[in-house]
Amino acid sequence: MRSVLLVAFLTASAGFSAGADEPFASPPLWKPLFVGIERTDLSAESPRLMKGHAVRIDLTAPGIEFLATPGNGDRPGETDGLKTSTFLKRHKLQLAINAAPFAPIHKDEDKEQDVVGVQVSRGKLVSPGQEKLPALLLTKDNKAAITAPPFNFEGIENAVGGFHIVLKKGEVIAGDKSIHPRTAAGVTADGKTLVFLVIDGRQKEFSDGATTGDVGAWLKALGCTEGINLDGGGTTALVVEGADGAPTVVNRPIHANKPGTERVAASHLGVYARPLPKK
Repeated sequence: MRSVLLVAFLTASAGFSAGADEPFASPPLWKPLFVGIERTDLSAESPRLMKGHAVRIDLTAPGIEFLATPGNGDRPGETDGLKTSTFLKRHKLQLAINAAPFAPIHKDEDKEQDVVGVQVSRGKLVSPGQEKLPALLLTKDNKAAITAPPFNFEGIENAVGGFHIVLKKGEVIAGDKSIHPRTAAGVTADGKTLVFLVIDGRQKEFSDGATTGDVGAWLKALGCTEGINLDGGGTTALVVEGADGAPTVVNRPIHANKPGTERVAASHLGVYARPLPKK
């Protein structure tokens, strides 16, 4: 059954096109990572040098479950900070990205931090959020929505906040024109696919970074109609479980001006998924 479902997902993927206004230097080439999850590497040379990575998640695939960073109980702060790779390893996830903005920044892991924005983990409210910041909401049966406050948390299993809505009903919202590394999420019109996107930045001759308008355009080209800009900058990270079970950082984060260095973050969004069937 798992093999049949995987074939069905990959067959459907073949018709998943970016459209005539695709912003990438070359069309996305999707490769399966886990049942219901595919990854592609992306690049653009205009309007500036940008390198990124995307994963798309079939929300109807068997075994797909989500986990936002849980609260830290009665300790100060709302969560204990972790690098995205540590979050993946500690919770035995297959995929993880950084998510909501937070404060303060710590050098070391497991120190208390506060989430700036909404966060719900396994049905428990970790952070109530702020008045104007949007969020990605996920139900237990993997219905996804990107919305601005006020939020209805009834039935919400996991949620993470962001800075801006960058794509609404298929229209790109330009917004913030500053250029930074970016992390984002998007949802397709049929609600069956969730896309995670990271774009590296602040690295001359490698990747300059993106505006929120760039993020919206990339999400649209990847088939989304709704999109949210999550925390970015030195926190941007996409991590997958490698074949040996160890975390692999897919992008090139830049914390403290050091390329390849992850930042400790208060908020992440992870995915559980089944391994691909053996050939």
